This record gives sequence, structure tokens and C-alpha cells, in this order.
Amino acid sequence: MLRIEDYYTDAPSAGIITMLEKPEIVNRLMNIFYINFKGYDYNKMRVEIYPVREELEEYKNMSSVILDQIQKLRVYYDGHQVALKRVLKDINHDTHLNTKVYSPVIGCPINCPYCFSKKVVEHFEVTDSYRKPVFRGPYKLRKDAAGNDIPELFNIESENPIDWFLTYMSDFGCWKPEWQENVIRQIIAANDLKRRKNNCVDTYQLVTKRPSGIDISFLSPDIDLRNVVISCTVDRNSCTKRIPELIEKTKDHKITACVVYQPVLEHIDPVHLDEFVNAFGREYSWVVIGSEIGEDATPLEFEWIKDIIDKCTELGIPIKMEYDIKNIVEKNGYEFLVQEPEPMKETKAFRSRFLALKTAKASEKYDLKVAELNRRLENCAESDRIGVAGSVMFSDVEVTMENAKRLLDKSPGFDVILTAELKGIPLSYEMSRQSGKSYVVARKSAKRCLTATKDGAGTAGNELKFYLDPDDIDSIKGKRVLIVDDIIYTGESMKALESLVEMAVGITVAKVSVLAEEVVAKRDGITYLEALPVSSCEKIAIHN
Repeated sequence: MLRIEDYYTDAPSAGIITMLEKPEIVNRLMNIFYINFKGYDYNKMRVEIYPVREELEEYKNMSSVILDQIQKLRVYYDGHQVALKRVLKDINHDTHLNTKVYSPVIGCPINCPYCFSKKVVEHFEVTDSYRKPVFRGPYKLRKDAAGNDIPELFNIESENPIDWFLTYMSDFGCWKPEWQENVIRQIIAANDLKRRKNNCVDTYQLVTKRPSGIDISFLSPDIDLRNVVISCTVDRNSCTKRIPELIEKTKDHKITACVVYQPVLEHIDPVHLDEFVNAFGREYSWVVIGSEIGEDATPLEFEWIKDIIDKCTELGIPIKMEYDIKNIVEKNGYEFLVQEPEPMKETKAFRSRFLALKTAKASEKYDLKVAELNRRLENCAESDRIGVAGSVMFSDVEVTMENAKRLLDKSPGFDVILTAELKGIPLSYEMSRQSGKSYVVARKSAKRCLTATKDGAGTAGNELKFYLDPDDIDSIKGKRVLIVDDIIYTGESMKALESLVEMAVGITVAKVSVLAEEVVAKRDGITYLEALPVSSCEKIAIHN
């Protein structure tokens, strides 16, 4: 997990230009920060959104309609401005492709005291009053050339199936019937389009504490909506009556049904689960169990959920246990379960296959590029070989990602990456991103921003020197250090970096490189991916 502190910036222009509305900005930021930053607390984050009409000169000639939609976004965490472009671009770049939180309706009249969504909406001032639900539709359907419906609401262009959570800021049973119909017709159109393209359909989650308010009577019973999970929340024993209400409202339709025991605030009897699984079948039934979270949360007792777990196991209902109850479940001798209904299993399996194909293509491209590189090196003059090899890392992001993955697979355990202020920086950054470990750059000169000392310098040959800031020396002290470079010819840079680690009282666990001249690499114990054709010129200077 990364540190938010590494994404602070003093740049006054930090932020993005966006045409998203504030709820989606908040949703996306919350998702990214929760997934990537350890100890993230949304109460320490503040979001500022304001128009750019008067601020940015380059937009002055745009139409007022478009200008009014474009806004500047700034995010502050604990009083510090966050480098938002870097957050959205660099962190876990594939996260948003799999899960999307969208709120067609904002607000809920139920007013539960523990409501997390209410706290978020009020903290970020998303609406004037959370108690008054606001519909952001109606969402339109347009026709393609063949007369098929194309939904406005959902991203139907993605080949990878997306898991949509649609009630993050509302309660489905509190939506007006026309709101429910409008959104579900968008889902039907998205399903049809994806099936026509032979793509896996997305999944959609709709949660309510008022299943009696569900109205899907407009649906034909033969419409397959089992990729739509409609859930009722049961937090106290008196709320178990919601389960038969959910069954009654949805049993005549092809959906997936779920009981969400979260937050569990007292012992809850596992009643109505027999009729629940009989109505929807094991493959399209689901139970989620979790505790209350937050400073004033009610501590969960295992006896409150034991009967539910036993009953679901008996009936074969898949159970998803939230990670906040993992310790108490395992402490009581039960298996911690993260199971899913059939539609979500299908999307996960599809994504796994999709990722495998994508990785295979990248690996194939990588292998071809390395082979091509070796052929180019063999055909060029010795004096040109270094420039040909060195150009690869700066010109191909996909190759850099693949190189980083393969080197990490070959590397022993380490705490920090050390590289030189040369062409190995992109590779070291990507290895740092994939591993979650920090990286340190040894500088080629003692610049003003550094406070390097004589003890913090190493040499490469008779000319090249590397410097470390005292803070970097502290980050290496006592740590297992992985030294990284892109290409090795003489090995002098690696020796200099190794001496820096020794001076900083660190431990060099390995020296790794993508390409290396075979004789030098074997002599110096360097781990590499591909060997360069051996040069007959023994006095090649480092061209990094």
C-alpha cells in the first residue's frame, strides 16, 4: 500500500479538468484512495470544484454551454494538496476498469445513524439535504443503425465486464417507480448490446432497506436480469421480515437476490433463508456479512453471526464475509469465506481470461522486441550498440511494465530499490509501483536540493560519481536493497551503487538488469533477462 504523503504537491495548478459531476468525482476518488492508500481517512480529505471560465485563457473561445460544464478540481488531504493527475494516472491504473460506483439517485429518507453514505455526502457537500433523494436522470435510450437501443448511462464499450454499484448514495426501495424503471431499462439495453457483441455482461448491485418499495412489475418475466443483484439489508433481528418482502417483490423475475447482514448490531436468527434459496436457487442467491465500522461502532460478537454462517453452509448459499470480521471468524475456528453468486463468478473468470490474454500478448511482444533488439545489435557497429539498447526503455511503456514484472519474479525479498540517475529510472519506478516498495535515486551531481556529504558518494570509473541525500541514506540503513539498472556493460555503475549501499549500512540482496553483456553479468553475479551480444571492444564508455 502507498502513502498519501508521497502524492502531496505545492504546485498551484494541481488537479484535472473534468466534465464529471461532483458525485462521480467523489465516488472515483473514494474508490481510488481506499484501494491504494493504507490508513486513508475520508474525513481528512477536502474537494474543491470550481469553473474555469475566468481562469484559463485557452478556454475563452469555447461555447458557454461547454464552458459551464468544465470545472477545475483540487483535492486536499489533511491540509496538504494532493497531486491529483498522478493519483488518477499512476496509481493502480486498472482498478477503475473492474469496479465503478455510480449514483443515479443521491439521498435517502431513512436516516440510519450509522449511514456511511450520508456522512460522505454531507462531508463533501454533494447535495443540500441527504434526506431528500434527487434523481439525476431520466437517462435516454438512442437507436443505432439497426434500431437497437443504446444506453446513455453505462459504458458499454468496455470489453472487460464491470461491476457497477448503483446505490452508494441512496436506497433502491426509496426510488420512485419511474426512477427504478428508467435505470433498469438502461441495464437491459446494456445487456442486449454486450450480448450482441458476444461480450460478458456487466453486473449491477442495488441495495435497499425497504424492499417493499421495489417495483419491477413493468418487467416481462422472461427477461434475463440475473446479472442484477438486488439486496435487502438486515442489521437487527426485527429486520428479518425484509427477506420475505424481497422475495415477494422479485420472485417472478430472473434476478440474483442477496441478503446483506451488515452492519450486524445484535444476534440475528437465520430465518427465511430456506424460502430465499428456494425462490432464487443456490447459484443466484447470496449472503454478505459484515460489522459496523467507525469510531463509535458496535463491537461484533461471533455468536451474532454463527447461526447465519451455519445455515448458509447447510443450504449452499455463497457467503461473502467482509474483511472487518476476518479475525473474529478465524479466531472461532471458522473459515473466512469470500464467495460470490454465479454472475459475479462469470465476470471474474472472464476478467481473468482477458488479463491472461493481455499478458500473453505483452509477453509475446516483449519476446519479439528482445529478439529484434539482438538482431539490430548484431548488425550495427560496436560503437552504436549501446544507443540502440538504451533507447528501448524510454520508448515503450508496455515493455517497461513487462520487464518490471519479470525482474520482480526473479528478485529475492527486498525493502527498497536503488537506481542511478540514468535510464533505469522508468524501470525502477514501475518495479516500485508493482511491488509497493519505495525506490531511491542516486544522483549524478550534488545539486542544491541535496545535502549530500562525502560519505554519501560513490564512484564509477574515474569520472562518474553518485550522491545520496541523508534522508535517502536513512531510508536504506538496515534495509534489504535491490539495485536496478536497465542495461549493464562494464558493471561500474552497479559497483558504485553497491558501495553506496555499504556506506549507508544497507544490505544488497541482488543486482538486476533487463539487458547485460553476458561476460560482465556472470562475473559480477547480476540477474538479467537477456544477454547482449558480446562486444569485442573492451573500453566502451557508459552511454546512459
